[in-house]
Amino acid sequence: MRARRARQMESIIDVTLPDSTRPTLWQRARPILLWAIGGILLITLSITGAAYLGLHQGERDRETQRLEVAEQHYQAGLKRLDAGEYELALAEFEYVLKLHPQHPTARQGITQAQARMVVIPTPTVEMYEIVLDDLYQQSVSQYEAENWEDAVAVLTQLRVLDPSYARESVEEMLFTSLYNAGMSLLEENRFEEGIFYLDQAVALRPLDEEAREQRSLAIQYMTALGYWGVDWEVCIERFEQLYATAPTYKDVFSRLYKAHVNYGNAWYNQAEMCPAEIQYTQALQLINDPDIEQKRAEANQICLVATPTPIAPITGTMAITLTEPPPGFTGGRLAYPGYNLQTGLYDVYALFADGRLMKMASAADQPCWIWNSGALGYRNLLSPGISLLDPGQTASRPLTSGGQAWPTFSPDGGRMAYAIQDVAGMWQIYISPTDGSSEPTLHAQGKGPVWGPTGLLAWNGCDSGGVCGIFADNPDDDQPPTRLTASINDIGLNWSPNGQLLAYMSDVTGNWDVYLLSITGGVVLLTDDPASDGLPAWAPDGSGIAFVSNRGGGWGIYLMGPNGEDPHKILALGPNLPNWTNQRLSWSP
Repeated sequence: MRARRARQMESIIDVTLPDSTRPTLWQRARPILLWAIGGILLITLSITGAAYLGLHQGERDRETQRLEVAEQHYQAGLKRLDAGEYELALAEFEYVLKLHPQHPTARQGITQAQARMVVIPTPTVEMYEIVLDDLYQQSVSQYEAENWEDAVAVLTQLRVLDPSYARESVEEMLFTSLYNAGMSLLEENRFEEGIFYLDQAVALRPLDEEAREQRSLAIQYMTALGYWGVDWEVCIERFEQLYATAPTYKDVFSRLYKAHVNYGNAWYNQAEMCPAEIQYTQALQLINDPDIEQKRAEANQICLVATPTPIAPITGTMAITLTEPPPGFTGGRLAYPGYNLQTGLYDVYALFADGRLMKMASAADQPCWIWNSGALGYRNLLSPGISLLDPGQTASRPLTSGGQAWPTFSPDGGRMAYAIQDVAGMWQIYISPTDGSSEPTLHAQGKGPVWGPTGLLAWNGCDSGGVCGIFADNPDDDQPPTRLTASINDIGLNWSPNGQLLAYMSDVTGNWDVYLLSITGGVVLLTDDPASDGLPAWAPDGSGIAFVSNRGGGWGIYLMGPNGEDPHKILALGPNLPNWTNQRLSWSP
């Protein structure tokens, strides 16, 4: 944190049958036999199913282990290549392809090893020095001309001949050439080559954040594409992951849409209309195509009267796992809005401490967890109002309708507060039972309410005298609310886990920054960056604060310590976050 300042502020959910109709012995025994046979079949199917599931899980475990071993040999191949042991490097890369034929960069390693396996004559001492000097001058020339790939080739040859020759200068030029070649190739969609160059660069020194991110995105894209037309379910899962973290990367959006359509067509062509309808529905959430809607409607009509073998649905809430866990994100679940460039609406995602990333709801924003429950409330943008997604469910249920916003829940989840505009356009805060068992009651004028762990409710609003700021109140007593700050733009409130501090955002200095407010008095500036920072959310254990920022150009979610220390990006949100000050992050155990 580059600056910190404090200022004092104001105080503060039994007929006997004839012989002719009496059933025969076979007629009496047949139902019993049928039940017995059915029971045997059911037991057999259960045993068979259990055995299949066990074998399937075992196969998945073996597959995971095989891929881990393949990656170990790939890294060994890189080291062999860097050491000039080209034949051994070639053997490592070839073994990788035996273990993992779809490995994204092993083939490039083979190409590089073969290209470098040239016979180098043994020169005299004088000739040796001349060759080294000549190679160095060639490398400098290629380096200064920014011919990165040619520079890499010459510098690599120089290092093989004499690793000690102008070591610092050679390694500096080699790293820079590898880095720039890799990044340029990724930009040209030559993913395999670009990744390979970056992998060689990282053997010299760590990559910066941009290179790590671009390398990770390229690997995810290539991996997802490797399943195209081979395994649509896995392909969709991988593109969902990539879309969640980088919605504007390459053609990931159209790829995801086409994958849903192609998977739906595959089911459709097999006359499996129920799973086909699921895929068409997922596709339509991305792009509203009349032809796909017609096929979805047709599949739906057939599915309604069919009795198919149950097939597990593939939904938009499929869990995925990030390639690398976000640094410092070690506990709870963080819900956040992600802007969909194609639909022009937000979607709600959740990041979990184990690295899972899940799309929770489409056309939704302003998420808020019910503390310690796993239930997620949010503003529904298609059916305006508030919806709730219960734990383990894929479909949400409406709690309100009519334009309510900023849902927040009491500590026990029994009540809900929200804001809604009246006929004059003024924001009003209402409180109601979460289950809708009674009518909502007007609590105050204001917006952006947030319920704290001690039962206090805070919001941004204005008093009867027109003085605006943050207000806090116990909704269960008859005492008036207390104004804590004095700006109409002190918004984006979030309570600390102990209920004694409020993080919020404000532009009182002309720039959006994150502040910390004590309910007993006092304000501290936590961020002081020329970029826009805001929408703070406390970690459930109080160890840090997440916030959004457009530092570096694109938007992302950042994490910092409770005093503003060590701010660093943990997720990219893309280039656009329209009307971002009306959004919200929510972090819960």
